[in-house]
Amino acid sequence: MSKLRLLKTGHGDLCLAEWDVAQPDSISDAERAFAEHFTPGRMAFRLDGPGKTTPIREFDASAPEILLVPAIQGG
Repeated sequence: MSKLRLLKTGHGDLCLAEWDVAQPDSISDAERAFAEHFTPGRMAFRLDGPGKTTPIREFDASAPEILLVPAIQGG
């Protein structure tokens, strides 16, 4: 199962969706969750293992894991 997670600053992460490429309904649910939570200021990354992280701008059903993170703020 692939996962879509949202990193919550100071609170760990939240699993927003899981999908299986063999189950089209699970993919559309995950794609909808991605669209809902990939808001301006957030970044998305495809995680393919240690040292194999790729920034993405749209949902990728072939990704083993996708992580949404809030934008880094300086001060």
